Amino acid sequence: MPGVRADQLSLYVKDMYKAEREAYKDIPTMHDKIFKVVNNVKGAGDKITQILGLGRLERHLVEGRDINYKSPVEGWSYLVRYWTYSDGIALTKEAVEDTVKLGNLIKELAATWGKSVRIAEEDMAATVFNHGGDLLGEWVFNGTHTGNTATYGDMLYDNKPLFNIAANERTTKGGGTYINSVAGLTLTPANFETVYNLHTATNNRDERDEIVANPCDTLLTRVGADAFLAERLLGSERGMPGTQLNDTNPYYKIVTAMSWDYLSETAFYLLKKQSDAMQFHKRQLPEIRFFRDENNRGYKASIDIRQGVLIKDWRVVSRGGGTSA
Repeated sequence: MPGVRADQLSLYVKDMYKAEREAYKDIPTMHDKIFKVVNNVKGAGDKITQILGLGRLERHLVEGRDINYKSPVEGWSYLVRYWTYSDGIALTKEAVEDTVKLGNLIKELAATWGKSVRIAEEDMAATVFNHGGDLLGEWVFNGTHTGNTATYGDMLYDNKPLFNIAANERTTKGGGTYINSVAGLTLTPANFETVYNLHTATNNRDERDEIVANPCDTLLTRVGADAFLAERLLGSERGMPGTQLNDTNPYYKIVTAMSWDYLSETAFYLLKKQSDAMQFHKRQLPEIRFFRDENNRGYKASIDIRQGVLIKDWRVVSRGGGTSA
């Protein structure tokens, strides 16, 4: 091959995008089924400040009473940082110009990037669950970015881990104390009910400790044995799970079982999937370049993406089991 003309570079980039997208679509993912995916975001990150409700309406005891006007009160501040992921390949001038089917080589290399993008997305999203109970926090929760510093560091917005247990209660703006994780549990009918009641009947309070519905629709587990247990627990209309009783199964289709290869904790999770409270931001979709290196006349190709996770409410997910260390 005599060489690669400058106008061919753009053609190879188009081929690389096509190969990357095709490989990307061929790999099923879970992050977009669990998180609410938000596209077209801007900047180095984002900051959202919660505005608390003004409280209950006041009942008038006498006619003609004036309305009590109040100013809105700020709650927590949520920050998200957009992390950059990248990869690159370098080919010598001779390797490129002596390759008969350079186009095929470029497509094959770009196709691996489709898989790599999926891995980066899945791994970041799963880190929220796998390290959500870490007492020192984890980088994925740190929303510090240009112009905004997360005072809570690697923790959630209230300076607690996402999953907190009884020895580490979190306090709301209203003064109530709560947990959303119970240590030492494995997936059984009784333990499922314990976490379900915690999620829907105990943590059904807002930041002012007023009653609000806190539904869940998903039981999330690791693949394998826990996934089979989840199906047995939720899938039979008759017969109590794990017993010989023929009573109606109260857990039948109460939530949907889902399993995820990227989960590593010995735990199960109840959550509201694709909730606005748990977002996966795609700041920049894959950007691919193919260009000449003028220093050695070789050829280089690169890809980069930018993404981040924003958690706006710990109530959206509850955990049974797992570690807190």
